[in-house]
Amino acid sequence: MELKQYQRDVLREVGRFARTYAMTRDAATAYGVFMNAVGLTPGQGGVERYRDDLGGAPKVCVKVPTGGGKTFIGASAVRVLTEALPTRTNVVVWLVPRREILSQTLRNFRNPGHFLRMALDRDFGGRVEVLDKEDGLRGRSFTASTVGEQLTLFVLSYDSFKNKDGRRAYAENSALAGLTAYQRDAGTAVDVEGADDTALITALAGTNPIVVVDESHHARSKLSLDMLRNLNPRFVLELTATPARDANVIAQATARQLKREEMVKLPVVVYRRPDKRTTIADAVTLQRRLEAIAEQDEKRTGRYIRPIVLFQAERRGAEGAETYQRLKDKLVEGGIPAEEIAVRTGDVDEIGGADLMSRECPIRFIITVEALAEGWDCPFAYVLATVANKSSQVSVEQIVGRVLRQPHAARAGARSLNIAYVLTASADFDATLTQVVDGLNGVGFSCEDVETAGTAPATPAQQDQIDFPGEPGVGPEGGEEDDLDLDELDLTVPDGAGDATGPASVDDIIGTSEHVEERFEDEASSGGAGALLGGLGGGTNVYRMREAVADSARELAVPRFMISVDGGLFTDDETWKPLDREDLLADFRLSKYGIDGVRIDPDTFSEAREVDLASDSDEYRIRWLEDDVRKNMAMLFANMSDEGKRESLKALVLQAMSSQFKNTFGSAQLMGYIARVVDDMESPVVDACLHSVGDVTRAVTDAVRRLADDFCEDRFGKLLSRGDVRLEPEYRFPESFVQASPMTSYDGALYEAEDGRVDGLERKMVDLLANSRRVRWWHRVVERKAGEFYINGFVNHYPDFLALTYDGALMAIETKGEHLGEDAKRKLRLGTRWADKAGDRFRYFMVFEHEALDEANAFTLTEFGSEILG
Repeated sequence: MELKQYQRDVLREVGRFARTYAMTRDAATAYGVFMNAVGLTPGQGGVERYRDDLGGAPKVCVKVPTGGGKTFIGASAVRVLTEALPTRTNVVVWLVPRREILSQTLRNFRNPGHFLRMALDRDFGGRVEVLDKEDGLRGRSFTASTVGEQLTLFVLSYDSFKNKDGRRAYAENSALAGLTAYQRDAGTAVDVEGADDTALITALAGTNPIVVVDESHHARSKLSLDMLRNLNPRFVLELTATPARDANVIAQATARQLKREEMVKLPVVVYRRPDKRTTIADAVTLQRRLEAIAEQDEKRTGRYIRPIVLFQAERRGAEGAETYQRLKDKLVEGGIPAEEIAVRTGDVDEIGGADLMSRECPIRFIITVEALAEGWDCPFAYVLATVANKSSQVSVEQIVGRVLRQPHAARAGARSLNIAYVLTASADFDATLTQVVDGLNGVGFSCEDVETAGTAPATPAQQDQIDFPGEPGVGPEGGEEDDLDLDELDLTVPDGAGDATGPASVDDIIGTSEHVEERFEDEASSGGAGALLGGLGGGTNVYRMREAVADSARELAVPRFMISVDGGLFTDDETWKPLDREDLLADFRLSKYGIDGVRIDPDTFSEAREVDLASDSDEYRIRWLEDDVRKNMAMLFANMSDEGKRESLKALVLQAMSSQFKNTFGSAQLMGYIARVVDDMESPVVDACLHSVGDVTRAVTDAVRRLADDFCEDRFGKLLSRGDVRLEPEYRFPESFVQASPMTSYDGALYEAEDGRVDGLERKMVDLLANSRRVRWWHRVVERKAGEFYINGFVNHYPDFLALTYDGALMAIETKGEHLGEDAKRKLRLGTRWADKAGDRFRYFMVFEHEALDEANAFTLTEFGSEILG
């Protein structure tokens, strides 16, 4: 396996740092010199200073997303490091977090045909010995002569020196007496606290090893750092997709680089299914179709692929949970050969040492819960199907990274084999999409924002009918059906699988993947070594107030609305607390309102999205599928039967609402309102809504929120008029903020960096504020961020900017494009009331790009710049 360009770029940076350290012999100094060479300064511009937690031994981190071959980078880095930091012994300690990764890493490094071992054999002329802890304790191939003649690679777990069993590594060991005696005579012996002078840990420390820490974000505890110190490393290289806050990141690979180099399957396309039964049937059929395509593809490329489905079941103990054993039994009863199914959970491992990529391996379906975390590696995994009750919280984000790796690190000839698929029966489709994106981000595919791009309406498509026994998803009382009745469902391979004459409902969805995957080459834009600089110096950064303006901000106490409340049982005194919107909703009753505000248009429904990299950045976006793609996708899935549709829809809509929403308005009154909405629908609309519960839920929640907003505004005005709500100086600016996307390119900010996620109009406002002679400082407000100011009235209004003028007035500024809806008017009314009540030192402005509302405190950008800031 040849190194990809981004892997070579990373290795170049590792070598450059190692050589810099070799010259300076001081890790912090080397870090500064290293960063300065690429135009960065530790401690400035969001780059963290070097964190020395090993008493001087250099410890740096490489960030590589899952699927990017970070283990291969680590193996190739061994030669780079030994050449830059030569000693008489070449010993490497490779640390991994768990037994699954330990056994896999050992197996790969010991396999002469595996590319990891081949890389070491190439770099060290075949003089390589791979040892585990037991080998070390027995002194096998770990002697004074062997450590000087070969590369000795110890593969150990983090717990090898930490738990009770790990104490054996600190005990007297006659098998290592010769090696430790040699180290004492040579002057390289190290005293390890609590260890015998012949112990394994002492012998390892005496070799002054290079230490590679795989999945290093798991090794942050005091015990882990003590273990690293005890090893007396001459260099520590951390490998991870998600560096810890204090990691000294010197290089990173990006998701776009992985995509361009054909390392990962992208996009990830997510489909919502009506129920668990359909999810299982579709996953099985999808696997069979993909395998038939893979067989044809192998004739052209010579590369063998056997697509695998990961079924994610629920934990045992959850009432009605689809546990792994029940699911396996149902699959077997449905016609899947038992040898094709393997369970892999925390306490059951039916995969064992099987080589999942071998042609002889029969496994096509793996049932898990959340056990397949980082380190589990099978590029043949293509489909993730979550088999959970619609109301259950199964964490997709913990496992979605397992379907990302591209087989053979090369694009397949068939485009449908370059895509990962997620099937879910979750009623909250948006929440599942968010989990998928969070899962991608959690394995190193960095992005700060997830956006829904595209608003093209979708039209209903004719769907093939697949008959299932019983009522899918509906129990005897109209609730959710927990048990899977697959007794009459044939899951064997259909005749003609993969042929043009096969069932169109499946073949068409496979065919449309070509259209989705076609953007692969177009959107994988170039990005060379310069991309390595993003994220250097650790993770998210903390930025403090600028000293030049900090005092003026600390002196400010910004007014917020307070509400009078009863002092309690033991006093007649009233007390005041910050107004919360829930205080205004205490008497809100949905039963008093009609349903005419619920806007449901089935033509705009679409329950499939794709998650892929944006065309112009290394960030993920959620996008609508193209219309022809969506139509063909819909043909894969079965409609529900006609019985119980309305009751099922009512239950599903309520289930899909967030817990916070139900807690705010009450499940009982929400169900009554939903029932009126559904009972008023025509039957064809009910059919469409059952396939788009998320869209229906949004329509109902939007209507309820509008009613609640009107009620709160009316209630707020009455309480303000009679003195039960008043303004008091209550808000203080925090001393610092965490900025994930720091912006430092404009003058006059309150903090050392402000949030850089600004659109066109917001950036124009930043430019105005930063260059105005009237503005002492400005601050970009991030909505719902802890510690930020907001006007707490009948809505919680976070103005986009706060700016202090030199005459001592604090301006709250909201920017608006051309969206002149009720939301803007409501915020303007609240902001105006706040400023009127707060006094002359506090002002409110709503600034529009071109055309402003004809209201007080509303300005165009030009007017604001000339009349207010001029």
